[in-house]
Amino acid sequence: MKADQTSKSKKSTVALILAGYDKPDLLTRLKIRRELRQSYDGEIIYMGRNKFLEKIGSKPVLQYVIDAVNNAKKNGKPIYDKIFVYNDIESLKKLINTDDYPRLELRQIKGSVGANWKDFYNRDIDYDDRIDVFFGDTPRITSDDVEWIHDQYSGILGKKKDHRGVTVGMIFGIVKFEDLHDDWLTYKHKYIKRGRNKGKLKYFVGFENYQARVGNSGAMLKNSSMDEIIDKEALNFFYNIRKALSPSVFSKILYHLMKTKNFDLIKQVKNKNINEEAFVNSLFDIIASVYGIDVSRFAGAIFKISRNAARWENDIDTPTDLKIISKNMLKQ
Repeated sequence: MKADQTSKSKKSTVALILAGYDKPDLLTRLKIRRELRQSYDGEIIYMGRNKFLEKIGSKPVLQYVIDAVNNAKKNGKPIYDKIFVYNDIESLKKLINTDDYPRLELRQIKGSVGANWKDFYNRDIDYDDRIDVFFGDTPRITSDDVEWIHDQYSGILGKKKDHRGVTVGMIFGIVKFEDLHDDWLTYKHKYIKRGRNKGKLKYFVGFENYQARVGNSGAMLKNSSMDEIIDKEALNFFYNIRKALSPSVFSKILYHLMKTKNFDLIKQVKNKNINEEAFVNSLFDIIASVYGIDVSRFAGAIFKISRNAARWENDIDTPTDLKIISKNMLKQ
């Protein structure tokens, strides 16, 4: 669909729910598990398992997200023309009756997030289509949350410009610690006890005026400025920033910052005192340098989710997360 920019007059609004998972070989799995257990203070995380189909009550985790997106409306009509879900199709169909969701389109996972994006981008959407992105392990979000964030993103995409004057075509959601009023996973609120970052949150990214974690949502308008970013699977780098707690990922980020001579940002990262504009600029530098991509026409923005922020942040990484979220959801 990439080649024809005028293939249809009506532009679609679609949802993409990413629910993929890695299936590494034994040695790789052991290496990654060691790193992540170190990053999560000994917690065992889901790896090589379809956590999205673990159940909360009678429903799989993923189905809660599908229901929230499927039931979202604007002016009495469904927001999304189609809802694309990346997971293992055979396993999903055993647990979810897809006949109940006529707008649902299932896609088989293809390894990395970048590979899934590439498949979706080139196969299922046209230029100027609007895509809202969700993650399949955030069962707390509701249709009301989806409707709200869709409206927020609508006020930015294709309208606001970045500091270079380039119109924003992609948004990444984050949540500030101070907005996590109803956080169920408070056991992750661990503070650094010594050193230059004493008193700061261990598992949050430190910006100049706030500390934040990923908001598990985003949006984009398909346009030609993104073609190379998608085709070269550069979105894997953006996605890996979500997992920056892992020593291997963190070291790669610092390596790329060194290669692109973003020395001041390296200091900011280590001091948990990141300048937001410098951070965005460095991402452009890395994408241009590592992947050889012209990003002069591409602009992305960070959006701070302030409403029901914990619902977006509370994703399921570990069996402990599932147990806590399940217990609280079933009490409601």
